[in-house]
Order: sequence, then structure tokens, then C-alpha cells
Amino acid sequence: MDVKGFSCSLDEFNRFKLGDERAFYKIFEYYKPILFQRISRLCPSQVDAEEILQEIFIQLFLKRQDIPDVAAIYPFLYIVAKRMAISAFRKEAVRQRFELTQYSQWDETHDRLGKQIEDKDLIVFLNAVVNQLPKQQQVIFRMNKIDELSYSEISDQIGISKNTVRNHLVAAYHFVRLRLENILFLIFFIKNIF
Repeated sequence: MDVKGFSCSLDEFNRFKLGDERAFYKIFEYYKPILFQRISRLCPSQVDAEEILQEIFIQLFLKRQDIPDVAAIYPFLYIVAKRMAISAFRKEAVRQRFELTQYSQWDETHDRLGKQIEDKDLIVFLNAVVNQLPKQQQVIFRMNKIDELSYSEISDQIGISKNTVRNHLVAAYHFVRLRLENILFLIFFIKNIF
């Protein structure tokens, strides 16, 4: 199809300018495949390409009075098609970039929130386990782990020997570790099932 090979009589062209359906349809049928092929290069979606094609011919119909002669039809269609296809391409690129950004931000937020929830859950579990210790072991465990006091400092504050502090901590660590291992196994098991 030679794009410059379209021909119509002066009478047909004048009817086209007046809005005659048959004259318009003749132009549409001739240029539709040419334009669709060009639009498809910039618009991978066939649905989008068809929508652009329809809009191009709507613009042709609306601006028909501005077209001076038959030779000006294709340049008009080509320019409108090019602008619309580029615009659609840009919109699609922006949409994809936006979706990717939203998805990655949601993913990061979701991961961070999940980690915070897991950390809070572990702290709650740890406190519950520590609360099960005998009172003396609770106090010594918290002084060592939370207040970060050494055996000597704990010994001085409570008034017991360093060996007694060490014995209480060993017993507390053993108790806490066993309980937390069971809880962590349960959490891991539940997480992987759901």
C-alpha cells in the first residue's frame, strides 16, 4: 500500500470535509492497516493500538475542516498517530514504574512490619519465659541481660558470691533456652504451614 497512493475525487474529498460517512469510510479503510502497523511498533498491546487507532480517526473526523487537500490526509494521520503512540508508550512506562515502586515499597514496609511484629512477639515470649524463673534467677537474669551488669556487679548489689550469680545464670539460661527453642520451633512450624 503506497501511502501517497490514496486517491479520491475532489467531490469525494469535499463530501469527506462535509462529514459524509462513505467518503470518510474510504479514507479509514485505506489508512487503517498502514497506521495500525506503525502504531504496533510503539504499542505492544494490540488493544491499546486499536484504541489509539480509533482515536486517530476520531481526530481526523473532528479536524477534517482543517485539512486543505487529499495529500494532507496522510501527514495529518501520521503526526497524530505518532504523538498518540508515544504518549501511550510514556503512560505505560510511567504506570509500570509506579507499580514497581509501589510494589517494592509495600514489600519493604511489609517485611519491616513483619520483622517488628516478630521482634515484639519474641520479646513477649522471652518475658513470659523469664517470668517463669524463680524470683532470684529472674532478678539476676534481668540484671545481666537488660542492665548488662557483670557477675561482680550483680554480686555486690545483691550480696551473694560471684559463683552463686554464675550458677543462677547458668540455670536461668538453660531454662530460657529450652523454652525459647520450643516456642521458636512452633512459630517456624506455623509460619511454614500458613
